[in-house]
Amino acid sequence: MNPAPQRIRIHARDTLPDLVKLETSQLGRPWHKLPKLMNDSFDILDSRLSIYFLKKLRVNAALKSMTFSLDRHCKNALIYSTAYGNIAFVIDRILLLNILHDYYGLSKESHRVAPDTRSPVTKTEERLKNKLGQELTALIINKETFGEALEIKNDYSTVKSQWSWCVSFTLEGYDHGAFSILLDNHHVDRMLSTLRAPESSSAAASGAMTPPQLEALFDSLPLKLHGRLASLNLTVAQLADIKPGDIIPVSLSDPLPVFIGKEQIFDAAIAEDRGRLLLCDLHDKTTEKSYE
Repeated sequence: MNPAPQRIRIHARDTLPDLVKLETSQLGRPWHKLPKLMNDSFDILDSRLSIYFLKKLRVNAALKSMTFSLDRHCKNALIYSTAYGNIAFVIDRILLLNILHDYYGLSKESHRVAPDTRSPVTKTEERLKNKLGQELTALIINKETFGEALEIKNDYSTVKSQWSWCVSFTLEGYDHGAFSILLDNHHVDRMLSTLRAPESSSAAASGAMTPPQLEALFDSLPLKLHGRLASLNLTVAQLADIKPGDIIPVSLSDPLPVFIGKEQIFDAAIAEDRGRLLLCDLHDKTTEKSYE
């Protein structure tokens, strides 16, 4: 029996669908399933957003669409802290001003007042931005989308501009602008672990985890590997004699030892990819046994 022929779809350059580019560190992890996790909660988020805007801001709004991106760079985001790390909120100013004008009744059907994005930022605008950031982030990052409820706190001390994953939301009734929720790598890892080991209804009802869930949780614990690229033995006298401009001869290990904490686990080769050094060709470190 001949296998069914495979079909190849050819796209024109201007109609090429968006492709997700995965870095080397993301290979083997189901990052491509994160959009489905959010889209499965689309109706829930749509209902909650509609109720929120109607009750809190007296504005008719609904969820129109969600878009997703990796490795988002954003400087002027409101940053919050949770038990896992940091998340952030950013909103386009045109959308913020439209919501503000609707809230104060400045945008009527008979005489709509268009917001001026070139005007200085007012205290009222800042207050509304902070209110939307705190409440919309808590509304979206919930048990349905994240796997558990989080305590989200303002974090004014953290400076962070690079984020692992971003979800952008556009609203019905607002043609311009969007708001986005940004997650760091720790929050993405938590969402991925939820996909790898979803909770069963019986375990959720009893509040206890089954042995397979415990095993899956243990397998998903993050580990940091440290590679010793080079080492040099010096005496205290030699160290004291080092001056600016001196050249210290070192030899690179090949293969180099890889540690978890202080315990050597692997031997590995070092490779360069797009300006980054990566470990490859891992080999278990065999313990030598002595026989008498």
